[in-house]
Amino acid sequence: MLDRDGRVQSWNAGAALIKGYQRDEIVGKSIELFYTREDRENGRPAMLLAQAAREGRVEDEGWRVRKDGSRFWADVVITALRNDAGDLIGFAKVTRDLTQRQQAEQDRRKLDADRIRAEEALRIRDEFLSIASHELKTPLTALQIELFGMRTLAAKLGSADDRMARKLSRASRNTDRLERLIEMLLDVSRVATGRLTLKPERFDLSEAVKQVTETMRGTAEQSGCELSADAPGTIVGSWDRVRTEQVVMNLLANAFKYGAGRPVTVSTAVEGGEGVIEIRDHGPGVPPQDLKRIFDRFERGARRDHGGLGLGLYVSREIATAHGGSIAVRNLPDGGAAFTVRLPLAAAAK
Repeated sequence: MLDRDGRVQSWNAGAALIKGYQRDEIVGKSIELFYTREDRENGRPAMLLAQAAREGRVEDEGWRVRKDGSRFWADVVITALRNDAGDLIGFAKVTRDLTQRQQAEQDRRKLDADRIRAEEALRIRDEFLSIASHELKTPLTALQIELFGMRTLAAKLGSADDRMARKLSRASRNTDRLERLIEMLLDVSRVATGRLTLKPERFDLSEAVKQVTETMRGTAEQSGCELSADAPGTIVGSWDRVRTEQVVMNLLANAFKYGAGRPVTVSTAVEGGEGVIEIRDHGPGVPPQDLKRIFDRFERGARRDHGGLGLGLYVSREIATAHGGSIAVRNLPDGGAAFTVRLPLAAAAK
């Protein structure tokens, strides 16, 4: 309770708990003690009392000051008290400590600001990847054409030793690898901007997987992997063939990388209205904490510390998802990992 001039007249245990003053320390003192220096200099305490006297009641939120000088966020209601004649005799003042709520609100605003900054950073990065990838393709294509011409010329001229042919072949492989990396970056930018589109067509999934397997045999041999395919019968459905083959190639490349020197198997089957592709390697497997994380952008498992951008599994997941399907990984009891791709026989792509 306050008198007409804003001096404390009564003080309870709640007020003592919030503000730190005991009754004998504060009774008779002005409520200005509870306000910040800025509020006192601006005359805020007197202004609020005048408003309460004029309107009967005023509610205010803001920083207040405890006895020890620390601040707390308060919700304050000041109500004018009048006698039967209508004369102002004082004020009733109720204070609630809302510091925790205010802190939570500040944290939320900070998180929102951080999220907005992160989203903007991702947008700028994706835009850069898209522009950079397109710009890199032009000189790379010219370089590939030049290398092809040089290899053709070297083959016509012949040589006492084949060192030049080997060097040109190695250069061509490196430019092919660079082209695949650029295409991967382009796919990431397409996914991020919603431009990853599918062109479904009906084809035999088993046949497509066999063809990809044959195409990848050279890469398997370079990694020392014995590559085998178990794709019996036909599995006809409607999918984007190029993108589906891209998923298989990504997973096989992943298997050769982490299961180098060990067998790799590819199989197809039909389960519950879905075409299923499974690729097994006999590498170190995936640490349990990384089983989900490895499908995120620029992520690789802690033990899967080979080179690469960490994009192949991410792009593969997005392609499977765009078909209305899924991709998952599990560790095998006898070592290695199995990646399973499930695609509805009738593509759910939009």
